Amino acid sequence: MSMRWTLPWALGLAVATAAPIPAAAQRLESIFERGNQAYFQGDFDGAVRDYELLVDAGIEDPDVCFNLATAYGRAGRYGQSIRWFERTLRLRPGDGEAELGLAQARAALGRRQAEATGEAMVETRPPFGESLVRPFSENALGWVVLALNLLLFGMLVAFPAVRAETGRFALGIAIPLTALLWLASGAGLAIKSGALRDGEPAIIISGETTLREGPDPRAVTRGSALEGERARVVDRHGDWVRLHLDRGREGWAPRGDVGEI
Repeated sequence: MSMRWTLPWALGLAVATAAPIPAAAQRLESIFERGNQAYFQGDFDGAVRDYELLVDAGIEDPDVCFNLATAYGRAGRYGQSIRWFERTLRLRPGDGEAELGLAQARAALGRRQAEATGEAMVETRPPFGESLVRPFSENALGWVVLALNLLLFGMLVAFPAVRAETGRFALGIAIPLTALLWLASGAGLAIKSGALRDGEPAIIISGETTLREGPDPRAVTRGSALEGERARVVDRHGDWVRLHLDRGREGWAPRGDVGEI
């Protein structure tokens, strides 16, 4: 998996707009370059530390997330690698290298789980609805919804004025098809924006986390979740988060065991 060595757009913007505090701008650029150099030298933990400094500084850029995911993967921390590849794809839908990196991280984690337990439990695909809209950005879907809405409205307004039989026949077919596309794209936008989600998407980043009845280490155990599993954060309390997972599992887990996407 190749790294991204050029200065990311968001980081470049931060550098360019930090004229009153050039030292801070130069520091961001040097941190990115230092992280790349650490990765090149095989110091993957050092690279992770530097890229996370950029994330903590508010740099929201898919290239930084991609490099962070790749460094985590090379360090064998596959849950975190999956988390940051997923984040890359949220920021830049359709990124082929990130899709490949995500698949490789999940495959490596599956092999490790199989060696440890005899069975790989890691999920390889997102839910069906999310898979359909994954290649598209939220903005792109929004423009499609708007365009189809205007087109549908225009055809409805024009229909009564059309006298030719062929024109009315064509509009009679086009209007319901456009309406279906508008509804489908609207549903896709709702999925992409998270309007239909019960919480924020997250990944289990510890080897295994225990799910409990309440936000307390003494609370009754309700089950467990393995590294790399998808989850939804539906509530927070101090250092704990309440999760919804597949197969109807839910419970509280330590915040440090969960990485929000």
